[in-house]
Amino acid sequence: MNQNTTSTSADIAGLSDWNVPLYKVRLQKNYLKVITDIQHESIVDHLITKEVVSVDDGKKIESGKTPQEKNRNLMDMLLRKNEQGFNEFIKALRKDSVYADLADQIEKTDVTSRDMATLRKCLK
Repeated sequence: MNQNTTSTSADIAGLSDWNVPLYKVRLQKNYLKVITDIQHESIVDHLITKEVVSVDDGKKIESGKTPQEKNRNLMDMLLRKNEQGFNEFIKALRKDSVYADLADQIEKTDVTSRDMATLRKCLK
């Protein structure tokens, strides 16, 4: 067995010990880009259709006074959802070609053990 395989396995094992889902770290690391760059309406509609968020959740998102505040409400909900919610959010982004690059960026975001530790502290 070569050294690279061993260290990669050790790194993955180390990350799994933190019990913080990778998708939450990826969302958090792209938080600012999402809240400043997206038009939330079609994304929220998709998430309601897929039962990731409820109609009432949609109303809470809409209660924000500015587009950024509405996006912040959306992100705060997504960070409390499961991985299916994250996957549907990515699908919703991909439905609009304008956001396809953002979807790719979020999915490809590197997650380090330091990121995991930071988010774990925030979730306590």
